[in-house]
Amino acid sequence: MEIWRLIEDIPRSGSFNMAADQVLLENYSKNDDPVFRIYEWEEATLSLGRNEKIDHRIDLDACENLGIPIVRRITGGKAVLHGFDLTYSLVGGVLEKQFNRGVLDNYRFLAKGFYAFFEELGLKPELWEHSPQNKKINTHVCFSVISAYEILVEGRKIIGSAQRVKNIRSSSSSSSSSSSSSSSRVFLQHGTIPLKDSVPLIVEIFPYVSEEKLRQEMHSLESVGIFPAHSRQDLFRLLLHTLQKTFKMKWEKRGWSEDELSLIAERECAFQEIKMKHA
Repeated sequence: MEIWRLIEDIPRSGSFNMAADQVLLENYSKNDDPVFRIYEWEEATLSLGRNEKIDHRIDLDACENLGIPIVRRITGGKAVLHGFDLTYSLVGGVLEKQFNRGVLDNYRFLAKGFYAFFEELGLKPELWEHSPQNKKINTHVCFSVISAYEILVEGRKIIGSAQRVKNIRSSSSSSSSSSSSSSSRVFLQHGTIPLKDSVPLIVEIFPYVSEEKLRQEMHSLESVGIFPAHSRQDLFRLLLHTLQKTFKMKWEKRGWSEDELSLIAERECAFQEIKMKHA
């Protein structure tokens, strides 16, 4: 039975959370176990995709007045308001047998576990197996766009995901050899499942967004009647149990090492600068 490392983190700042995922991605080695980190936020935080532009459609004054810091993820995708959600990241090698194809195949593989989680909650999930919906719509909001292998409930998006794939540090890696390059690649997938109804707050940050339309596009575990009847901790436990059952692996709980925390502290400064620059 395969082992996946589990990090159950305490609530952290946005800059710590982003730096932590960067450290996991950068320091993953070819023979490491996949790492699944489940985490929380000290305060409501807006995360932007790595290529998402800051423009007039984001009300920066509203973010400042509401005390919502802004951080930039190392993955792509669009803006997500955190602090009302279950957030995870997963790091693994692209050519490991459980993640042995490409980005879309990783999405599809991992979606099986989250699909089963929503079924365990008594919901009727739908796996979106088409090209990105609303691809041409110019929006910052993650939950306004459905991408391939994301999951819907009642036609509304209930989980958002984004990935980043890069070369693993390796003295033997060479861009001249495609086989050498592909055999030393690693991916990180971020994901978020809204717990509470955050639509009113999202609309404050993005005034161009219609509250009525956004409610037709996104769901939360509160809006489907699951939360708070089931506590955050109960949902964490059920998610871990369902993923273990679906992927036939075993969790090994290993928190942060001192070396990892030192690296995170070094990286965190960069994310704090991004936050202050755009806040």
